[in-house]
Amino acid sequence: MNHTITRWAVAVVAVCILLCGCGRKNRQPTATDNPNASLTYEKGRDFVGVIKNIDIPNKSISFYNTSFEEETVCVYSGGTEILTKNGKQISSESLEIGQVVDVYQNPDTKRLAKLQLSADIVEYDRVTDLSVDPDAGNLEVNGVKYRYGSGFTAFSNGVPIHVQEISPTDEVTFRGVKGRAYSIVVTKGHGYLKPKKYSDFIGGTMTVGGVMIVPVTEKMLVPVPEGTYEVTMKNGDYTGSSTVTIERNQQLKLDMSKFKTLAPHTGQVVFDIDPVGAELYVNGTLTDYSKPVSLKYGKHSLRVLLEGYTPYIGVVDVQSAGPTVRISLTDENTAVDDDSDNTTVSKQDSDRDQSVSDQYDNQHTITVSAPIGASVYMDGTYKGVAPCSFPKKIGTVTITLSMSGLTTKSYTMKTVNDSKDISWSFPDLESYAVG
Repeated sequence: MNHTITRWAVAVVAVCILLCGCGRKNRQPTATDNPNASLTYEKGRDFVGVIKNIDIPNKSISFYNTSFEEETVCVYSGGTEILTKNGKQISSESLEIGQVVDVYQNPDTKRLAKLQLSADIVEYDRVTDLSVDPDAGNLEVNGVKYRYGSGFTAFSNGVPIHVQEISPTDEVTFRGVKGRAYSIVVTKGHGYLKPKKYSDFIGGTMTVGGVMIVPVTEKMLVPVPEGTYEVTMKNGDYTGSSTVTIERNQQLKLDMSKFKTLAPHTGQVVFDIDPVGAELYVNGTLTDYSKPVSLKYGKHSLRVLLEGYTPYIGVVDVQSAGPTVRISLTDENTAVDDDSDNTTVSKQDSDRDQSVSDQYDNQHTITVSAPIGASVYMDGTYKGVAPCSFPKKIGTVTITLSMSGLTTKSYTMKTVNDSKDISWSFPDLESYAVG
């Protein structure tokens, strides 16, 4: 009896083992929400975004989504975490246009769960060394090249602009990493100076204190960095100065007839002395004559010395704004040319102010075809109404477009000496912003 029960029990156990083994083999494993309760799992960022707009009343933020090269709009709430690079909590009011952030969304509602300033982004302030190559899709900052995507946007006063609207005189904040540009924000932009009633100064020079010296031409419209400056025009015996304040993207019309006066009775005397290396003493003082010497109208004693030559001693009577005094120690004679104001001196001014890169290919042209009807300026000099053509300047040029009732725009462009004509078409000018 006992042997029978034992054999029956063994058989039952064997069947159970076979049945249970097949079931386990065919059964699919079941996932658990948290496979290891001792570990914490954190969802990664959804994308890296550049803040394009912050709508505080509607609690929404527009981003340039750098992953998909498109704009993404997200809604935030009082429960949205907003953090610095170091994890410090800040308010939504602390966010700025152009900042680069890691964006975390709620997987169910797609609302913003967290924003954190991207820790790996490099930021450079007050950058002025910036050049753009739109054909190659890259820009250069402080000598380092960065590529940028099709949705890349620069910002000025919180408004998106094309990166080529940035003037060489502008200051910007740049954000990027590992050879890639994420955003540029103009922190110091430019406006425009438009002189009026200045015909007596045409042919002379205009100086914007500490910033630039440009020739005075008809119908000028000059891009100038925003700020306050002393603007001076000089031409022969006429001079005029005024303090101006340039505001970003605004035109300032300056009536120079209000400031035109005869130059003070001081001449800028050019000394042409032969042989080279002789010492010049004016009124007993050793004088550097490598540049024009300021002398009041009237008589001044001169003495020129050079070892091996007979000294020259004489008197010059200054009676004009820019005379040239020629002295030859060999011949012991001097000549004062009172009519040389606009020859010798003006030529020196031109040589000093014109950079080496100011070269022209007069056999080829730049054509600005659009926007039709806009006044076209190159480096502040009037060139005509679009469509118009003018001699091709080699290097970096600033093209300014202006039309009554519309916002003035400037574009920084580059040309190369390739013996080819250039044609540029720019976007239509926009109406003045309201509000």
